[in-house]
Amino acid sequence: PADANVSAVVYRFASFATERDHDFLNVYAGDPTNYTSLAKYSGDFVDVGGFGQYYVVDGTMLTVTFSSDRSVTDAGFVLEWSGVTCGGSTLSGCGGDHYCFNGTCVRKGDHCQGDMGVITALTGSITDHHLPGNYLANTQCSWTIVMPTEAEVSAVVYRFASFATNDYDDVVVYAGDPTSYTSRREYSGDFEHIGGAGHYYVVNGTALTVTFSSNERRNDAGFVLEWSGVTCGGGTLSACGSTAHCFNDTCV
Repeated sequence: PADANVSAVVYRFASFATERDHDFLNVYAGDPTNYTSLAKYSGDFVDVGGFGQYYVVDGTMLTVTFSSDRSVTDAGFVLEWSGVTCGGSTLSGCGGDHYCFNGTCVRKGDHCQGDMGVITALTGSITDHHLPGNYLANTQCSWTIVMPTEAEVSAVVYRFASFATNDYDDVVVYAGDPTSYTSRREYSGDFEHIGGAGHYYVVNGTALTVTFSSNERRNDAGFVLEWSGVTCGGGTLSACGSTAHCFNDTCV
């Protein structure tokens, strides 16, 4: 709209499935006869970056075209767009590592990559990407989780709420950091292989590091890891007895 006072448009795909290299979605900055940029998409949801991948079109108009041939068909696509309205309607309004989408600053690419930083929290969860869709190929990322000093905990319990990787893509959990740790566990495969949601793991200490790596082969749905500092019965591992763990302040 003319009264929106925007200078760019951000879009993403909520779903995407076309016959690779035969059926194409084109996004033009402007119109097909007079445009400043052209992006072409074909394949599956991973090929277009998944739900967390955002794309920018400079200007106030974009044109989307879709073409398919007469052979194989697929589920198609859903494209969502938003005019840039954050921070004075400029692309820099959200800083260098975020985009403005639906009036909110969102992180560029919600698939993990590189050092994801330090998380200081008694409880929480991490994931390799925002579902739906699969994680990306050749991913290397890590999180450092630290208990707040005022929590006075001596151990951390974690579990997987979901898990699906191929046998060559690994989640590794260190007690401490990868260069100086007291224990290390490595996970790959399916949810049943790692024990399911009812299987809890213990890290002695107040910090853990989680790393995830994938190769260029088949990708899968990824993982969600949940953690909780041990706070039951004075924060000791024995507070819940030998057959239970303390998770979210409850013996499970």
